[in-house]
Amino acid sequence: MTRQVSRWVVLAITLLAASLRLYHLGVQSLWFDEAFTVVVTRLPLKESLDGILTLGAYAPFFYLLLRPVTALFGQSEFAYRSLPAFFGILTAPLMYRVGARWLGRSAGLLAALLLAVCPFHLLYSQDARMYTLMGFFSLAAMDQFERRLRGGGRWALLIVFSTLAYLSHYAAIFMIYVQLVCLLPMLKQAQLFRRWFAAQAMALLPLAPWMALYVATNWKTRALGIGWIPRPDWLTLPLTLWNFISGDTDTWNVAVLALAAVCGLVLARGMFVQFRENRCLLWWLFLPLATNLVVSLRQPLYVDRYFAGSLPAYIFLLAAGATRWRSRWMPAAASFVLLGVMSWGVIRIISGDPHFAKEDWRKATAFIEAEVKVDDAVVLEDYETVIGLSAYRTREWLHQVLRPGEESALLDDAAARAPRVWLIWRSARESSHRLSKSEPFDVFTEATLPVRDWLSAHRGQVALDLRLPGLSVVRLDWERPE
Repeated sequence: MTRQVSRWVVLAITLLAASLRLYHLGVQSLWFDEAFTVVVTRLPLKESLDGILTLGAYAPFFYLLLRPVTALFGQSEFAYRSLPAFFGILTAPLMYRVGARWLGRSAGLLAALLLAVCPFHLLYSQDARMYTLMGFFSLAAMDQFERRLRGGGRWALLIVFSTLAYLSHYAAIFMIYVQLVCLLPMLKQAQLFRRWFAAQAMALLPLAPWMALYVATNWKTRALGIGWIPRPDWLTLPLTLWNFISGDTDTWNVAVLALAAVCGLVLARGMFVQFRENRCLLWWLFLPLATNLVVSLRQPLYVDRYFAGSLPAYIFLLAAGATRWRSRWMPAAASFVLLGVMSWGVIRIISGDPHFAKEDWRKATAFIEAEVKVDDAVVLEDYETVIGLSAYRTREWLHQVLRPGEESALLDDAAARAPRVWLIWRSARESSHRLSKSEPFDVFTEATLPVRDWLSAHRGQVALDLRLPGLSVVRLDWERPE
């Protein structure tokens, strides 16, 4: 394939990536993490930064970049998701450029196409969060690093791309360890090592004041905003790798197991085939996963989306594994399986498969605002529920947040002073792999024990039981029907 033909193919792949990422971009409701994005972005700048610091789990770059975007395009779901979609689209041609240089033109084209139809990448390209930014800048930084090892590239670009990656998400800092391990065989090249060390110090410098503010703000509470993360087990790593391909770690049958096994064989082929950048790709993929997994056995930190910066390495290894066969038909067969699995996930996403539904804060808020009366008592599970509703609230109405250990007393007090009591509850089904909690759940059996007991004692007063993806809205009436 000539260079000119490759350019047209890359353009077609980029248009495919764009059409998938922009399709129905604003259709689904914002889920909790996106609601947090909306709430802190709408605040005045100082209050916005204070809110991000208090949570402590995120760097500020994405929120600052989003402010002028929403000022220009408005406050819709589409506007808030447009920035991640934009960087998600840009990643496709960058995958080709890097892949062609590292693996050859054919593998580069396949890598770009795999990224374009990757359901995991599509999900986060349509999510008002920073993960596609982290992935794009991590890919650009690793490309500059690898080029510097070969005598090309520019230190200035490595510094800029690394800085933007670190400012997008703290997890991008794993790149430092990946690059350090890749440099170890070259320790005798002292000048190269010194320059790399200086470049990384400069890249981290813009993040230093923010980290100092975070320590000063949270040194007593040590708040990280990650207390919800489940502890990993022995299936965590393979589930992450399968999630990167399919976007679905819950559906398992004989056919899915067979497809997962084939994809695993293609990955293994890419891991062991000999090419110049193979070792760097292996460290880039597995060092962040393995390190985080070990740390998470003590303090859970492992969430698939935190490894968006390693997704390009995974796709490059798959592309290498699919194209590096001696047999003529094996590259086509391996590519067909990979593209088939990913395309099936994409079809499910764009067709509105309930498995990929986000928490429906939009419908919950609209329903409450349409039905709530002045003298009603609205009781919320926690302050996360306040944030979720605030993203869509159009008017003020009084609410009360439950406090642990006082749930029954607060609910009894609400029932004593109000003819109708609303209870809004968010599902406690947390996952390290899923984007959000899509299934409706039963608050009567899945709420905390004091709330379950209280609801059971007043089951006769339940007049409304609205079950939405990830949310439950219950209303208990003590007034007589008119």
